[in-house]
Amino acid sequence: MDKTPKTAIRGMMLYVIALLVLGILAGAAYTIYGHPADPSERPAAETIPQKATAPQ
Repeated sequence: MDKTPKTAIRGMMLYVIALLVLGILAGAAYTIYGHPADPSERPAAETIPQKATAPQ
């Protein structure tokens, strides 16, 4: 079998590293900008009406 060319291995390594860097940047951006700017805004879970309990 032929050995894998070093350029292909380098390309795959660069691809994986680029994905990791993009994931870290996206996580940081969500952490900083993903929260509502107005702290008085109610969370979405509080706006969902709760079902009444069934009568016994």
